[in-house]
Amino acid sequence: MRPCARLRVFVGLTALLSGLGLPAVAQSQGEVAGMITEIKVVRGRVEVRPAGSQEWRRAGALLALRAGDTVRATGDASAVILLSGGRGSTRVDKRSPSYVVPAPEAGAGKAQKALSLLESSVGFLSAPAKEAPRATLSTRGGARLPVILTPRNVPVLPDALVVEWVGSRSARYSVRVVGPGGPVMERTVTGARLDYPPDAPPLKPGVRYTIEVTSGKHPVQQAWFEVVDRTLGETIRQELQQLEQAVGGTAPANTLVALRAGFLASRGLLHDARQILVAGLSLDPDEPTFHFILGKLYEKAGLPEQAAEALEEVRFLMGGTAGR
Repeated sequence: MRPCARLRVFVGLTALLSGLGLPAVAQSQGEVAGMITEIKVVRGRVEVRPAGSQEWRRAGALLALRAGDTVRATGDASAVILLSGGRGSTRVDKRSPSYVVPAPEAGAGKAQKALSLLESSVGFLSAPAKEAPRATLSTRGGARLPVILTPRNVPVLPDALVVEWVGSRSARYSVRVVGPGGPVMERTVTGARLDYPPDAPPLKPGVRYTIEVTSGKHPVQQAWFEVVDRTLGETIRQELQQLEQAVGGTAPANTLVALRAGFLASRGLLHDARQILVAGLSLDPDEPTFHFILGKLYEKAGLPEQAAEALEEVRFLMGGTAGR
């Protein structure tokens, strides 16, 4: 994504947060009234005409919208617009090809608690980010270094733990989880994923564990994680339910996935946010918003190569642009 395009996305998200986190009032034409949370442009286009303009512009993932903006879809393209002020969402597609974004009415907002959770769900995206480099093709030859993808130096919810790393489906890896008193679990697996075995010792909340992954002659790769206590974990789950209530029961599945991932990321739970996105991508691998947020998670985790690959996928799905 070009720097000016990225700036518009982040500035727009920041303004949207203000609208989501405060009681809804009539907005002036310059304030943000919503944003595009889902978009498909395989055979067609999604375009936006800003209020007061005659020029149609190409839309992108997480594009901020203002009251009076018109969104249209041509061909088989479609988009979902999340409205600010807790007003739910709407879809633009060939059945409803055009939509003018309304300003919220005074007093139309949901409860303040729910709105603050909704604000958190997209807030982590609003921070300025460095421009990710273009992804490069992997060279053939020796096995790749088994870089740990997740969990990677983060807290995790007290659920079934999944460890994933960069690797080959046919290669064998040694994986260890080490606690303050020494090794807790050790397995040799084929592939680049390990589900924490149910017969292994339970992981204790508040304890920092280290993951070690080795393969061949590569040096040991390490990352730490810490399981949050169950009280906090239950609070997070309740807040996720309140978040869904804030956007209404009719919000599309992909929009809910994006909001859940954003909320967990805002709490520092990058591992759990990634798991939600990966599950979403297994059902809809062509959703640009998922890849965009995944790139942000990788960037936060200090994985620039994976972040670049995710944004490159956004560019591909959007026909050459990662967002506008």
